[in-house]
Amino acid sequence: MRVIFCGYRSWALNIIDEIKKHKKINSCEIISSKEEYDFKFNKLVINADLIVFLGWSWIIPKKITNKYLCIGVHPSDLPDYRGGSPIQHQIINGVIETKISLMTISEKLDGGDIWLKNDLYLGGDTIEIIFKNLEESSIALFNNFFNLYPNIEPIKQDLTKGSYFKRRSPEESRIKIEDFKNKPLKEIYNNIRCLTAPYPNAYIEDLEGNRLYFKDVRYVKNK
Repeated sequence: MRVIFCGYRSWALNIIDEIKKHKKINSCEIISSKEEYDFKFNKLVINADLIVFLGWSWIIPKKITNKYLCIGVHPSDLPDYRGGSPIQHQIINGVIETKISLMTISEKLDGGDIWLKNDLYLGGDTIEIIFKNLEESSIALFNNFFNLYPNIEPIKQDLTKGSYFKRRSPEESRIKIEDFKNKPLKEIYNNIRCLTAPYPNAYIEDLEGNRLYFKDVRYVKNK
């Protein structure tokens, strides 16, 4: 099987480095920049049985998804939390144990058929810890997929169920000073930890527009 991997974030490249070793992958190519992607895909200079997208930020045109089997992962239990910033929205809503979904990429955002799912733990003080969980869960998920493929069929999503969220903006990272009086500390902790690097950090702002950013956080429960 010849596979093209598309990913540029560090956690995505870590996943690719592991799953490209699978015995069913005879050859592969890694595309790690938008410029390389445009060159290959706009001219359809492609020779692949499967295209895998990991953490890819750009829209994949129908001429690609209609011609090739394209798959990717979404860090939620689809059809729940479709759309942007799924990790942040789940953490803010108090979700700790969720799934990572391996789906067919289609013209419907996060609406493609589901191949497999695996557990994903969203605990930890930083996004770096969660990304490590994401890597481990994704590697196991893809290895399971390649073990089963082509003797596996995806399941169609019921898009009348679940939920959809928009990508969060940097302005939504603001925590109001009065929140420290009116909200539980665990809720504030979740808001801060899901916005550690590389995301726009949570911050508070005074009346003059000065900002205090939170780069790290730790929650200690009173025994």
